[in-house]
Amino acid sequence: MYKDRRPVFFGLVLIFVGIAIFLSNFDFLPKNIHHYIFRWESFLILIGLLMIFVRGKIIGGISVLAIGAYFLADDLLILPVNWHIWFWPTVLIAMGIGHIVKPNACCTKDKDEF
Repeated sequence: MYKDRRPVFFGLVLIFVGIAIFLSNFDFLPKNIHHYIFRWESFLILIGLLMIFVRGKIIGGISVLAIGAYFLADDLLILPVNWHIWFWPTVLIAMGIGHIVKPNACCTKDKDEF
């Protein structure tokens, strides 16, 4: 009952990148957007999203996404001085929720397979 989500997600990524390039070429996006898109932190965020939505690896995807967001957050957002004290606990809570919500492999098998 597993549906392959790779083509849909890959297609959405291509559409998003194409729209971003189109808007940038016609000066609808700020000039420094390339500075944020092509950074190693952004690639970590993309890898984390791919892990979550394509592979279904929620815990690993959140971990990789959080590391990328952590290092990119100072440059993108105006954050309060003490934002570090709530970031990692929030990530751990999200990972815990992902672990609870994730379907358990042993419970999804047919009883005939045991």
